Amino acid sequence: MGVVAPLASQAQSLDMGSVNRYQEQQYIDKMLAIEAQMGQVTSVSQFSDVQPTDWAYQALSNLVTKYGCVAGYPNGTFKGKQAMTRFEAAALLNACLDRVTEMTEQVKRLLKEFEKELAVLKAKVDGLETKVADLAATQFSTTTKLKGQAVFWLGSSKFDGANKGTSPEAQVGVGIPESRAFKNAVQANAYSVTPGGARYSATGTPNGSVEAFTKAATWTGGAGSASIGVVGQPGTTLSNYVGGTFFTPNLSVAGLRSNGFLNNALPNGTVVTPELMGVMANTTPNGGNYVYVLPFGVPAGPSLGGFLIDKKDMQNLVALGNASRAVKGGGLIRYSSDVATAPYSTFANTALGGFTNAGTFTNPLDLSIAEYGTLSPLQQANPTVKSAARKFLKGLLEGSVPLGEAVSFNYDVRLDLNTSFTGKDLLRTRLRAGNFSDSIWSGYPYPALGAEVAFDQSSNGSIWSVDRIFYQFPIGSNFTVTVGPRVRQDDMLAVWPSQYPADTILDFFTYAGAPGTYTSNLGAGAGIWWNQDGVSLSASYVAANGKSSYSGSSSSPGGATLGAGTGLLDAGGIANASSGGTGTLQLAYTAPNWNLTAAYAYSQSGGAYDGTSGLGYIPVGTPKATNPFAGLTQFDVNALALSGWWKPSKVSWIPSVSAGWGSNAYSAAKAAQIWGVEANQKGANAQSQSWYVGLQWADALIKGNTFGTAVGQPTFVTGNDGFLGTDESTFAWEIWYKFQVTDNISVTPAFFTITNPAGTGSNNAYGGVLKTTFLF
Repeated sequence: MGVVAPLASQAQSLDMGSVNRYQEQQYIDKMLAIEAQMGQVTSVSQFSDVQPTDWAYQALSNLVTKYGCVAGYPNGTFKGKQAMTRFEAAALLNACLDRVTEMTEQVKRLLKEFEKELAVLKAKVDGLETKVADLAATQFSTTTKLKGQAVFWLGSSKFDGANKGTSPEAQVGVGIPESRAFKNAVQANAYSVTPGGARYSATGTPNGSVEAFTKAATWTGGAGSASIGVVGQPGTTLSNYVGGTFFTPNLSVAGLRSNGFLNNALPNGTVVTPELMGVMANTTPNGGNYVYVLPFGVPAGPSLGGFLIDKKDMQNLVALGNASRAVKGGGLIRYSSDVATAPYSTFANTALGGFTNAGTFTNPLDLSIAEYGTLSPLQQANPTVKSAARKFLKGLLEGSVPLGEAVSFNYDVRLDLNTSFTGKDLLRTRLRAGNFSDSIWSGYPYPALGAEVAFDQSSNGSIWSVDRIFYQFPIGSNFTVTVGPRVRQDDMLAVWPSQYPADTILDFFTYAGAPGTYTSNLGAGAGIWWNQDGVSLSASYVAANGKSSYSGSSSSPGGATLGAGTGLLDAGGIANASSGGTGTLQLAYTAPNWNLTAAYAYSQSGGAYDGTSGLGYIPVGTPKATNPFAGLTQFDVNALALSGWWKPSKVSWIPSVSAGWGSNAYSAAKAAQIWGVEANQKGANAQSQSWYVGLQWADALIKGNTFGTAVGQPTFVTGNDGFLGTDESTFAWEIWYKFQVTDNISVTPAFFTITNPAGTGSNNAYGGVLKTTFLF
């Protein structure tokens, strides 16, 4: 124990810190020895046991190429599947830390060298952070962007031609209530007619028919205020007939001269021909101008029913009376007394096969009406009589219209709120205002003169309105769906088949040559398109009257346009006869520098841009092309279009070329009459067509500027079973140059001309425009 005790005492005095340091140094030496054995590599391919198929291959490759801190064993292996000792792990980590230290030293030297510049940048970043914080606190939305466009439009149009201020549908608004009033009177009072005369044939004409011009025949039925005077009885006229809404006219015609020609020498027995009526007619009272009585604009000049009539109408009516007498075997209408002795003279019913009752008339026009009224339906179908009757009706609708030839200054403003919730969808809300309602650019009286920017929600001036609100979102990688309570047809198309125009002037040239197919119908709708490898297919439906809960009435000549709801609200709804709907299918192929597109559209009349007259969806063309049946019946339109474009691969003197053609087929839903004269049969057909070619030069003369010109035929009627007949050809041409003043301001002077915008071959229009566009 004595020997052991000193050893224990020495053991207690050992320095344990020295022992630990010794052991740590041994570990470090061992780690360095391992690190020395594990040589650095410059490419993962140097490892013989590492293959690209290994799950950690990419991670190992990144460590080698980006950081250069991966080492392998002397035999060229990495031994990735072998367990790792702590020494080996420390060796690898130490190699990476050495690289990090080198990088840190380089960063320190760069920080020192650019110390001043970094200080400036830090100050700027601090300022930006403050501004961003302010914007975040006061921003409108994190998902919505605002885009705006304002257009200043300064321009004028001039007209020339033999009848420069005429329109084939000047009085189309009168025909609708007149037709409705006649039909309602027949149904409400159960009138019956008794045609007479020695040569009258009752074949196919049962007693009680109301298809004849029964207002002018012998009537039975009706009482009190609903009673209609019996024509042909002594002392009676047609003055008891009351016409349509806002009118209190009758079928008696005034305005004939009783003196002032041929020395008052028109003796008894003089034949009343249309030529003689042209001399007799006095249709320019009050110094040559018609007087319109406020508040409803009822004409104070010569009128027949609600129609203001002119010399041509009187001639047509006498021609109809003479044709009616001829088919009954009678002679022409003649005076039965000297015009000099009686203000309007008298006209006896002397034709063979005339009325069963005897009587005289105070002027040849009343007699002409009465003569037609005594014809049987079989006699009315005589080609000569039918032609004369339709010519008479057609003439009633024609007339003079005011022309806007003054210089006007208008504007159009659009604000688009584009919202995206996922980055791939779109909620668009467009607010719009304009003041074009009192200008020719709105398309009145000739739709072909309409401007693309023309907009006015209120006839009393400008008012902001929601012009678009729809949501668009993708389904998968190839399908896109669009739906909204106020969406336009072209918002739901995968492609627009035109490169023309870069700046819009005449509206017609923005429809790819086919306004009947690309109608721009606006309302409640939905659509879907598929697009892959340049091929696209689109399908959509939009109802102009989709906001209405009232489905309308089938009793009106216009049908869908009757006020069916409380307060005479417009009729409508979705997918019914009153919807004013358009269904569209489009198939297109688009390559990098060309496109070819075919499209079909089915449209209903009623509630287009004129919701009171049952117009269809042919927005640009002659008046007849927009309304071939005079608004007296609803109709359907089946339209086809072929359109496309080509542009050069590089900007050069060669322009882009856009072209299109459209064909439209109309079908009347109901028969229509005015006072029993057939205007249109049920199922009556009409056809129209249109085309255009547009050329456009990018970077014309100066980079950023654009030059363009286009020519074509706005939609015109080529065939019509209805009484309005067909159009004569019309042509339109425009030329413009767009100055890109800045990225956000452009100025476009333009000139245009349209031959025969009325479709009657009697007038032309031409004019100029200065358009300034601001983008913001």
